[in-house]
Amino acid sequence: MSDIGPLRVLVAYGTFDGRDVVSQLLTERRHDDIQACASGTRLVEQALALEPDLIITGIDLPELDGLSALIQISQSLTIPAIVITQQSTLDKVEQALKDHVLAYLLEPIQPQEILPTIHLVMRRFEEFRELKTEVETLKQALSDRKVIEQAKGMLMQRAAIDEETAYKRLRRMATDNRIRLIEAAQTVIESIPDESK
Repeated sequence: MSDIGPLRVLVAYGTFDGRDVVSQLLTERRHDDIQACASGTRLVEQALALEPDLIITGIDLPELDGLSALIQISQSLTIPAIVITQQSTLDKVEQALKDHVLAYLLEPIQPQEILPTIHLVMRRFEEFRELKTEVETLKQALSDRKVIEQAKGMLMQRAAIDEETAYKRLRRMATDNRIRLIEAAQTVIESIPDESK
């Protein structure tokens, strides 16, 4: 678990004692740069301004509860979060786990739970980012494929050539101009009127 380096952590808790306890536990675990705030609106403001590596928040915050604050933050930034909750509000937190929270701790916080929970959250968050990147890459590949297919179709129709020849022309155009295949396809689409319209 020691492979997690220093983190910029934003702690939001409605009481000074709660903020102090969490901040002290994090300091003992050598997590650098701990910022603290006391309300949900300040949590949103500071998260958007500081872009911390991790948020640790209670639920009962003045002005805006912790879960609502996390939902607002998630509309602009993707930041891993740990919610500190009482048993009585656990149902709300478990519902939020599906979308906005990656882990929770029950009050009273046990010092020995902090580091494993942070480790779990940061690993889950890394997996989430990798999965998101894969999805975006696949979406882009599919979009590029559609453009390339459209350009091939236009070349086939315009020059009365087969699909393989059209593809070779696109590749040659990309190689000759030192551009990607998708850029060559876009050039073809822009330069040849689509007679199917």
